[in-house]
Amino acid sequence: MAERREDADETGAGLQLSPNASHILINWGLGPALARNGVAPNDLAIRRWGEPRAIIRMPLNKPDSESLAPFWVMLRADLHAALHREVQSHPKIIYRKGWALERIKQIGNGLILHFNTGNDPVEMSALCVIGADGQRSTTRKLTGDARDLDTPGWEAWRTLIPADTQLDFIRAATNNLWLGRDSHAVHYPVAAGRSINLVVVRRAKQAAEGWSRTGDPAVLETIAREAAPTLRDLMACAPQWSVWTLRDRSPAALIAKGRMALVGDAAHPLLPFLAQGAALSIEDAAVLADCMPPVEDARATTIEQGLRRYADQRAARVRKVYATARTNASIYHMPAPLAWFRDRRMTQLGPDGMRQRYSWLYDWRIASKGID
Repeated sequence: MAERREDADETGAGLQLSPNASHILINWGLGPALARNGVAPNDLAIRRWGEPRAIIRMPLNKPDSESLAPFWVMLRADLHAALHREVQSHPKIIYRKGWALERIKQIGNGLILHFNTGNDPVEMSALCVIGADGQRSTTRKLTGDARDLDTPGWEAWRTLIPADTQLDFIRAATNNLWLGRDSHAVHYPVAAGRSINLVVVRRAKQAAEGWSRTGDPAVLETIAREAAPTLRDLMACAPQWSVWTLRDRSPAALIAKGRMALVGDAAHPLLPFLAQGAALSIEDAAVLADCMPPVEDARATTIEQGLRRYADQRAARVRKVYATARTNASIYHMPAPLAWFRDRRMTQLGPDGMRQRYSWLYDWRIASKGID
């Protein structure tokens, strides 16, 4: 394994792991570690931007159903730490940080990878390459997909707020979604309930480069004035804001080519309006492991066959998730009177009806092999 960054500072980022991903992590033996720092919210409370009363509450976890995979919310850093510990403990995995892949050359039945390590360049031979190198994937470009990212016109402001400064309503084990015209907010407890992860999404006329930049709270004043008092007070508690421009790209036409394959954002960067970026990456990893040949049968032809199976199995699902996230960008930010019809439809569906609408997403399962 090679990672181009020396260290990943993700302390300000929360993420949601719905059951389609959490059951995989549990199969990999990471359940106890993740449960220690994660929070299992009881429900998703959907509210209008200016009103504290919930329009609908969609159940996420059922406390009387131990056999069901949990819906977790947690810090990205806590997930990374659990995965990193597992990688470090595995005798067959070599992990290198600060190695940036620059090019790949095919020689006979093998591949030669060229890395920039910041010192002397390094060459490494491999039977295959799996690119999990993010939105601006070098591996994706090497497969022949050089498309730019799309910038639909949104930016996300994120912060972590100490939970002990907040009302019980904010600290409760609930995912909260506030819907407004041209803006929405999400907040939930993380770090075993010690912090509140808050993300505010707003229209942005111009894209800015960089994954994370410091945000001026004054920029949020206009939408904060229109927010319900509880949400407005929570936004005012932010010790600092990190901002990034939201980008996506339609799923790669070639999620696998020869003995190169893409997973996660390298294959299908998503808008966060379905909270499936991390979950879909975990699904990719599990399906890829399931499709690959056993070690004793690993050769050029069997690896290519396995990667083709992986691509075939993922294509339809990643396209549907991408399209649904795009659709939610419109649904979340409807103006009146369309917003009134949206809200009425949710109340007509009721809690169980709302959950059923996402059964195709959350109830997906794979009999994962785990990490061998």
